[in-house]
Amino acid sequence: MTLIRTPEAQAAPQPPAPRRRNRLVVRWLAIAASLGFVWAIAGIFLYVEPQSDEPQRADVVFVLGPPDSRMDYAEKLMDEGYAPTLAVSSPVDKYGRFTADICGEHMSYRVICFHPEPFTTQGEARALKSMSDRYGWHSANVLTAQFHVTRARVIVERCYKDELHMVADQPQLPLVSLTQPTYSWAYQYLYQTAAFVKVAVHPEC
Repeated sequence: MTLIRTPEAQAAPQPPAPRRRNRLVVRWLAIAASLGFVWAIAGIFLYVEPQSDEPQRADVVFVLGPPDSRMDYAEKLMDEGYAPTLAVSSPVDKYGRFTADICGEHMSYRVICFHPEPFTTQGEARALKSMSDRYGWHSANVLTAQFHVTRARVIVERCYKDELHMVADQPQLPLVSLTQPTYSWAYQYLYQTAAFVKVAVHPEC
């Protein structure tokens, strides 16, 4: 007796559609988890422990905004004689007055407050180049928060070609913060990564 197999009988049984979808979801979750792990590790070298420089004797200590707790470190560098001039990137109020406290104080060293246009790292880098040409600066300690050092170095080096030292202030940030979401490592990981995309898209000074 000969059995005749129909095409339906010869075809391999297919798993139910929901099972295939579940496998696909698991696969994409595994990929996302792997990428997240790589991103987290890369962030340690880019944001948490970036390559920064020790401050050196220079023509200026140039502070990138905002003028927050990093100003304590900036004033310490000035008191120790690392530069004769302190330049501070500061916001302005509705009357056009600088909001950084040091801008209204009398110090034993020269203080220059400025408001770059645009008020971004790129604007600050352009201001450093312009002010260096104006005042004859040939070396600079550029001070910013440690999570910003890597990105700031890329941007500043596009504009400033003289001796540069990227100095990191180290704020004490929590992993996450419900009261101040922007003041946390979780936020800085997201923000700095997104900002790096902008740096790649706009490679000019």
